[in-house]
Amino acid sequence: MRKKQRLVLMTSIILVFSLLLAACSGSTKGNNETPAVTNKNGNEQQTAEGSKEVPPFGEEPLEFSFYSNYDFSSPFGFGNDPSTKWLQEEKKFNLIEIGSNGNAKQKFGTMVAAKEFPDVIMLDRGSAEYTTMVENNLLVPLNEYYEKYPTLRGLIDDSTFNLLTHKDGNIYVMPNWFDSEKNPFKYSNTGWTVNKTIYRELGEPKLTNLDELYNYLKQVKEKYPNVIPLETGITINGVNMLFKLIYTSYGENRTIWNIGDIPQRPNYETSELESIFNDPAFKETIVYMNKLYREGLITQDMFTQKAEQVTEKLNTGRVAVTAFSNITGFGNTANKVLQANDPEAGYDYIPFLAAPGVDPETVYPHTFGTLGWNINVITTAAKDPERIFQFYDWFASEEGQRLNAFGPPGLLYDELDENGAPIDNEYAKNITAEEKVKLQIGLYNPMGSWLFYKIGHFKNAQNPETADWGNEASEFFGARANINADQFNDVRIDPKSDLGIAQEHIKLYWFEQSAKMIFADSEAQIDKIYEELEREVVKLGYEDLLKERTEMWRSNLEKMK
Repeated sequence: MRKKQRLVLMTSIILVFSLLLAACSGSTKGNNETPAVTNKNGNEQQTAEGSKEVPPFGEEPLEFSFYSNYDFSSPFGFGNDPSTKWLQEEKKFNLIEIGSNGNAKQKFGTMVAAKEFPDVIMLDRGSAEYTTMVENNLLVPLNEYYEKYPTLRGLIDDSTFNLLTHKDGNIYVMPNWFDSEKNPFKYSNTGWTVNKTIYRELGEPKLTNLDELYNYLKQVKEKYPNVIPLETGITINGVNMLFKLIYTSYGENRTIWNIGDIPQRPNYETSELESIFNDPAFKETIVYMNKLYREGLITQDMFTQKAEQVTEKLNTGRVAVTAFSNITGFGNTANKVLQANDPEAGYDYIPFLAAPGVDPETVYPHTFGTLGWNINVITTAAKDPERIFQFYDWFASEEGQRLNAFGPPGLLYDELDENGAPIDNEYAKNITAEEKVKLQIGLYNPMGSWLFYKIGHFKNAQNPETADWGNEASEFFGARANINADQFNDVRIDPKSDLGIAQEHIKLYWFEQSAKMIFADSEAQIDKIYEELEREVVKLGYEDLLKERTEMWRSNLEKMK
């Protein structure tokens, strides 16, 4: 584990929403940009023949309204941070923000009832809201724009593009935070980290498997009674990330993806989704989690605690080991806070742990996806959808991703290296961690492409001593991904169908029983609950659900050929 201090020079990869754009105006060392991406017709961005003439982005004013269809999304104040202020002043771009008021489902329902929609909506791919808009002709087909503005099209893999195409032949979506088979720098924000101070004081014992982890946590509890031995983070949709990471420690293509709200086990030889109850690792994971809980070695309120509570514990160094989502973001922030007082303090990543008897080299918890995290769609309410698409096409480029990661040119950098990564100027070299946090770089972030990872990699390579810990950890975790999860895209059951209704019953029952097993008083009680869980979900239609999902999976595999 590295012991040298890492100075944080970039924002951590946290998915916050909005938009931006820019043209990097500073001088460069080497090439300012990679060659323009060209589509199959040889067109280059903003120079294609056909359709109306549109001026390059930034030459004429552009404004549109934007809504993010998530409970946690709220307006952040476009124009109040350096990046969005630069967009307003240099690119003549403004965003009208629309919040969800903490209830996205209700907000979207109000929009439908009033037939009043924003110009752009960010939402989940394949969601009921997306389906509603397609079926009611509320979205703008983007096929023509993908041909005319080839940056996005050139970055998206061909097999991915097939999956983005709706059954009517139109493409209505722009993927967000999408990856590519072409990208050698895979990122993930989830993995194991240790508190460097505690780990050092306990002699840096070997941590490669679950047995060694258990022994270490017991040492922590004995010597540091006010420290959480293993922090689980928050629980999302009834599933805790620690559970997923423990499950994947059994190797053999077991991934975090398997343990969703309704767990399943893909058989990659037969292309069949099998019952998770046939996988002994699933129950062994439950037993191990229960042991950690009963002995007070993990967060005792894992199902109810809030993100703010997790942040407070991390930032005060009261956590010995972490295993939860977005530790690259939480950890980056905590490191800044802790290292302001002690350069050797903070958290550092460690390799993924293996179950006893499992070769750690066979543990690949992560999948990668070229379809992205979610999607952006342009509604028919937009007066100039082409210029909106042009903006997103620009934002997916190196220029846009650089603005997202490092802010506008002239702030922290004036020049670029030969790989398009910013070179720190004097201000960047002397700014404190606290001052950098206040810049809120990356706050406005409507479109993430895999060029973000490329630029981050080369930025870190400029000087390992000043490498961004969040990006460094993300690349370390992302290297343990060898399965393309695009094959499982939209493996969703219609919630209004009989099977969809059954699926909801299964999901809710599973959540309830999972918590009971983790909180059980003994292994005998786990056995009783486990048997009841299997019996009940099968009765509710679990096997039929797996069959239907299998057919959807096989359909995707055909599209990807």
